[in-house]
Order: sequence, then structure tokens, then C-alpha cells
Amino acid sequence: MSKKILIFGGTGAIGFSIAKRISKENYTPVIISRNEEELIIKSKEINCEYEICDVLDKEQIDQVSKKHGDTVFGVAYCIGSINLKPLKITKDDDFIQSYKINTLGAINSIKSNIESLAKNNGAILFFSTIAVQQGFTNHSIVSSSKGAIEGLTLSLAAEFAPKIRVNCIAPSLTDSKMSQKMVSNENIRKAIENMHPIPKIGQGEDFGDLSYFLLSQKNSWITGQIFHIDGGRSTLRLKG
Repeated sequence: MSKKILIFGGTGAIGFSIAKRISKENYTPVIISRNEEELIIKSKEINCEYEICDVLDKEQIDQVSKKHGDTVFGVAYCIGSINLKPLKITKDDDFIQSYKINTLGAINSIKSNIESLAKNNGAILFFSTIAVQQGFTNHSIVSSSKGAIEGLTLSLAAEFAPKIRVNCIAPSLTDSKMSQKMVSNENIRKAIENMHPIPKIGQGEDFGDLSYFLLSQKNSWITGQIFHIDGGRSTLRLKG
């Protein structure tokens, strides 16, 4: 039986890096996103399956999950949004939409696959942000929804033990479609790079190996953990 790992946000920098890494092992990645054109290109690159799905539509998530059924050994939810504003100009809908994309979509992707994940002693991998544990100005929208992801990681790890392992990676800024407004300006990019003890912007490839390990059955004793892939930014100060 094919061991499939569903990767929501599979055409993004991090999601596709995970898919590439998994495709080299005894697992079959299924990349999932809304953009069919991107899905076709990316799936041909690594010869994998793809599914068109809007994570804001629970019925679509259910359909994708039902299609792959008992072959699902892992779920990676790599979808996110960046909406940076001072609190005073935010609107309720900013927080609601961020929660729907970052948190509720993750919840529904797991609800649809609980039975197969439990049957296969599978794994779940969520993605948070460094901004949850290290306060950044203007990050209240994304930090609150991704903070919920970290809470969800711990709660589900307890609820699903010992059948399903649940972990989370919290990146610093990574070069992706979402971050282009920030990293396309060379001066801004350089300034952000220099905020990290290892002075660079994260790349999708920085996440592939750890993600694969956490999702695979090589990981037999790690659950309920938040891992920081952030060039040391969350824990280190080189000055002062």
C-alpha cells in the first residue's frame, strides 16, 4: 500500500520542499492547493499526485481526504497568511480571516483524516511562526492565529497519543510568495537577514529534512513539540 502524506499548501516554498524530500523516500507526497496551474507544474517536477482544494471549504477537504482514505500516513498543514497592521487599524474580519486560514483550515484537515492517521500510526505537522513566542510589532493578527496552532499542537498530541504524533515548526521569515513584499527590497532584506545570528532569510529547503523526519515513522518518540527553524533568532542575542 502506498504511504501518502497530504501536504496542504504543497506548492509553497516550505510545502514543496517537504514534498521533494518525501518523494525520495518510501512515502508518496500529495500536494494540495487552490492553484491548479501551479499544481500541474510542481507535480510534474517530482512526479507526484496533486489535489485542488480550498481549505476554507470543509467539503473540499473532506472530499480530498476521503479519496485517499486509508493510505494517509501523514498530514502537513503548510498554509499561512501574513497580514501586518498596527492594532488600532485592524478590523474584526482581519482576525477572523486569519483564524480561518491559519487555524480552522488546519483543524478541518485533521478532522477529515483522524481515522486513517490513527490506523497507520501516522503523524501531523503544523507550522507556526517565531512571532508567537517573540513579540513583534504589528503582528497581532498572525500571532494570535498561529498561537492557536501551537496550543492545538499540544492539545492534539495529548488527545491522539499514542497513535498519532503531532508536532509543529515555527519558522522565522522565509523566502516565499507571501514574503515577497518584504524581501524583494534589497535594503529591507539585508536588514532582516542581520537580525538573525545566522544572517540569512530562510529558504524552503531549510525545512525538508526535519519535516520529513517528524512525519515519517523514523520518528517514534517525539510528539507535542514546537521546533524553531529561525537562524537562532528566537533564542540568541549576539549583542548586548
